[in-house]
Amino acid sequence: MEVIFRTRQLRRNYEDVNRATTDWGRDVSRRYALRIDALRRARDLHELYNISALRLHPLRGSRAGELSIYLTGRWRLFVTRGDTPYSIILEEVSNHYDD
Repeated sequence: MEVIFRTRQLRRNYEDVNRATTDWGRDVSRRYALRIDALRRARDLHELYNISALRLHPLRGSRAGELSIYLTGRWRLFVTRGDTPYSIILEEVSNHYDD
């Protein structure tokens, strides 16, 4: 699957684990890289729903149209569908409950 990074920060944090660790901490940065690797290995969006570790689910309310992927603890990776069933756009990494 094609992975599209919405921002340079998301791309840099995937390419440079030290930068990601500074921004999000060790556990989140490690899981972020693992999740992106899993997204790249998937053939399409439907295959992602079968990977239980992702806990992929659609969001509602102000985030309708986005999907959430579990990282660790309260941290989530928010994504949207790309232009094709074979692409996904990384939107944001966030502490889901903003503590």
